[in-house]
Amino acid sequence: MSADRPALDGPGLHALLAAGHARRLFSGASAVVSRGSAPVGAQVGTLGFDDPTPVSGATTADLASLTKVFTACVVLALADVGALDLDRPTDRGPTLAQLLSHTSGLPAESDVWRRADLRPAQRLQRALDSPPTSAPAAVFRYSCVGYVTAGHLAEEATGQGLDALVEEFVTGPLGTDGPRFGPVPAGTALATEGPTPAAGTQQEVHDEFAASLRRPCGNAGLFGTAAAVHAVGAMVLAGGRAPDGREVLSPGAVARLTTNVLTPAQGAGPGHGLGLRIGDPAWTVHPDQLGHTGFTGTSLLLDPARDVVAVLLTNRVHPDRALVDLDPFRREFARAATGR
Repeated sequence: MSADRPALDGPGLHALLAAGHARRLFSGASAVVSRGSAPVGAQVGTLGFDDPTPVSGATTADLASLTKVFTACVVLALADVGALDLDRPTDRGPTLAQLLSHTSGLPAESDVWRRADLRPAQRLQRALDSPPTSAPAAVFRYSCVGYVTAGHLAEEATGQGLDALVEEFVTGPLGTDGPRFGPVPAGTALATEGPTPAAGTQQEVHDEFAASLRRPCGNAGLFGTAAAVHAVGAMVLAGGRAPDGREVLSPGAVARLTTNVLTPAQGAGPGHGLGLRIGDPAWTVHPDQLGHTGFTGTSLLLDPARDVVAVLLTNRVHPDRALVDLDPFRREFARAATGR
């Protein structure tokens, strides 16, 4: 811990969130931070600019691509019990390790959500059948298609839906209430983008690709509280163990989640493990920090050297996709949370 920056307490965290709210970066926010001690939380604002319901610790947010962290944990947990092999080519070509590190060669996105003539199951199959745009291991390409594929392979290996797998292998052992795949009950989540500037969607999955599949998928779609996301980060920093000592992920799985596997030849810039981004200067303030972000305005930040887990949930896409640049605020949050 930094000698000149004390641990971020509740009032300090609230003041930081309030400053972002005053700049209208979001209608509401919830955060939980721990620095080698019990976590502290804070919330500001309301569910929407046109919804006066105050944000509370029970408020959920559309986690967007933070869903990928949960998918990665499921795949790694299944590998721990021998149900999946991370390094063997799958029947879809790339290995699971390549899918989780975005080096599979699969395209970044799929336009199946634009196909109103297809049923959800047909959209999923079209996405899974997406032809590669490069050879496996050749380049880093952030791929939502890759994570949909990874989640589907976990389902095929177990005969269970991804929602059940997240509960069995991640949230259940951690004892958290969720996250859960959307849609969620109205009035319980931060609003996201709506059909008109004055109306935000509170319960529907924001990501078009994930929403079009009408089922849990590995790319996006989870809704959760800051505390539930924090529990996953704390498990990672605890070497894969839950608060009660139960092993959620083996030490080897944690190492693969958090260790960079990319090479300069892959053109990646920051590093990436099998699920977590490492040292991304867009939203971290030290090259050893790692975690993930979500398009809707969500973040999970880990700083192993400072024993910090910091979760920030906002709704920067509300009331419309005017694309608020949240990264400067994310860096402010990282500096305050970690004392860097």
